[in-house]
Amino acid sequence: MNARRRVHLAGKACARCRSQKRRCDRATPQCGLCRRLRQACHYEGQVVSSPSSTPSSPLDAELHLGVLNSGHIKDAIATKLTSAPSDIFATYIQSIHPWFPIIALTLQDQLPKSWNEASLDYTLLALCISLLCTSPPPSSGDGTLSGLQSTYLHIKSWIAVIEGLGITSLKIVQARTLVTLLEVAHGFYPAAYISIGTTVRAADALKLHDYSPPSSSPSTNEESAREEAVLVGCAIRILDRYITVQSGHRPLLTCSTLKGIYDPKKVPWPTGIDKDTGHPLWQLSRLFEASTLLDNIHNALKNPTSERTFNTEEISLLVETSCTLRTLLIEEVEDADQIYSGGLGLCQTGILLAYENGTKVQITDAQTLTCQTLATSSINPLLATITDMVHPFVSGAQVLDLDRFPPFITFLVYKAARIVTERIWMETDTNEALRKLRILRGFLQMVNARWLCCEYYLGLLNEDTAPRILKSIEGR
Repeated sequence: MNARRRVHLAGKACARCRSQKRRCDRATPQCGLCRRLRQACHYEGQVVSSPSSTPSSPLDAELHLGVLNSGHIKDAIATKLTSAPSDIFATYIQSIHPWFPIIALTLQDQLPKSWNEASLDYTLLALCISLLCTSPPPSSGDGTLSGLQSTYLHIKSWIAVIEGLGITSLKIVQARTLVTLLEVAHGFYPAAYISIGTTVRAADALKLHDYSPPSSSPSTNEESAREEAVLVGCAIRILDRYITVQSGHRPLLTCSTLKGIYDPKKVPWPTGIDKDTGHPLWQLSRLFEASTLLDNIHNALKNPTSERTFNTEEISLLVETSCTLRTLLIEEVEDADQIYSGGLGLCQTGILLAYENGTKVQITDAQTLTCQTLATSSINPLLATITDMVHPFVSGAQVLDLDRFPPFITFLVYKAARIVTERIWMETDTNEALRKLRILRGFLQMVNARWLCCEYYLGLLNEDTAPRILKSIEGR
């Protein structure tokens, strides 16, 4: 208490607080704001403390919980941003928007000129964009956190604080969605499964499903808000389905929420994209369709009814529908761009899961015999198709644009590699099976430079691969 009474207050605010028109506590030798942001503090032109001053604790270095408000959080987040708002948005347009567009392009007309003018929710969204667009550094191997992991943990902490203060907005839900996507792409489990639950609840609390269609003469802001509400709602459902398929036994979290946005028959996709198959919004709609079929196949396989005939017919119908969608996607996408089609990747994943299950069906009657025969004869050509799709990049014949590559393709490649590994003893040509494994595993190793989930998948593959097979793969 006595130490607090002896604190000397400066006669005027420090130079930094005056220039930014912020409230200064005038504490010496360093005001509270400069201490939290680890900035040099100037009183009357004299430097009395420097950024090298050691904070009392890591938490105090970021936020002073005793005087916490949205302005303090925004300032702490802004210290992590090294690019201008326009540069970060341009990076989003190049690296994320082509395969996961959840932000309206009209945002570029509303960008703040500097972070001093930016709102808390936009600053948080910008940092999430910046982190998702950053390729992870090579692992140090000593257990220390990389810059990506450190920033990720900071973002998770800030989201928790913002939630505790009761602050919410569409941009914050978008930020949560991008964090969940980051966790999926880098194999952060069970964090991804936990995050999709909180993201669903955050969207539901914001009542995204209540976003009504714009008026007869809508403003640009109204149109953007409606478009983004639809896109982020569908993006959440896509992630929820994808995470559920990866997790295996866990249930969907979006079944009973946001139905107005998630009903594929009622999704009001922005106009003007009906025939533009190269438009990112069209691709997201295709990704949504493919995720719907993937979820239906996964649910039918994991939760069959007591009627075996019904189950077989349902799976057959879903596979037939998925094959039709696959044909449409192949027609819409150029051959060289198939590797960048997340919708095609999810569509192939659903078909592969169905065929894999069909090869393991216990034969009890003519129907199950037909099912197993069809699955057995169909799975090898599909595995060959997946291997041929990634082979040009592993061989060096083509260069993979990792900025355009969606992480949804990685699970398909992993599943293909896992099935080939499990079935290698059944192959009459073991050398061909080993060739496929080298290609599929080599592709995962290549993409690991962008998405760390590949390292996670390779670890799972190694656990399920006999040592002699691993030696054969490595020995070529």
